[in-house]
Amino acid sequence: MNIPLVKVLGILHLFGMVTKNIYGIIIAKNIIFDRIYLTISLSIPVSWILFKDECIISYTIKKYNNKQYILGNNPEDVDDISDLFFNKRLYTLFYHSNQILQIISTIIVNNRTINISYFIFVPTILLYTFYTYDISYKINYRKKLYPYFQVILLLYLTSSIYIIATTNLQIQQNICKTMLFIMK
Repeated sequence: MNIPLVKVLGILHLFGMVTKNIYGIIIAKNIIFDRIYLTISLSIPVSWILFKDECIISYTIKKYNNKQYILGNNPEDVDDISDLFFNKRLYTLFYHSNQILQIISTIIVNNRTINISYFIFVPTILLYTFYTYDISYKINYRKKLYPYFQVILLLYLTSSIYIIATTNLQIQQNICKTMLFIMK
């Protein structure tokens, strides 16, 4: 049986998504892995911003299938994953369930390992969730608010990543004070 490369990449992409989104629920506390998990989870939307709202894996598959494809033309198209489901309704159910699992998993890992201040963590999760739904459903508020939305999201994401890297309460407090100052 010869499975096409695009299908294999789609399966790996789906497996990576599911694994990332259930990690905190099924894997016990491990400080090193938890830090890596949070860093990867928060780095993914950074890559989307840098790649015009595209997942680099989906973009690679789109480019493989269509040499003329231009980065950012159709970021909501994740056919490499959605085509693996029997129908669109099943994929939509998976997508929403997966988003909920991701939020739960991220909260679990944050609470048991890093404890990023909720002043930073909650807006980061909300902005991230808004960003994914905005792309998926072509709401396009992110485009209307360009570049402000992207800058604010990047600020929160990089703050969280920095906190994961340093995990020092004093630094968290200084970042929170800086964020408050910027928001004024």
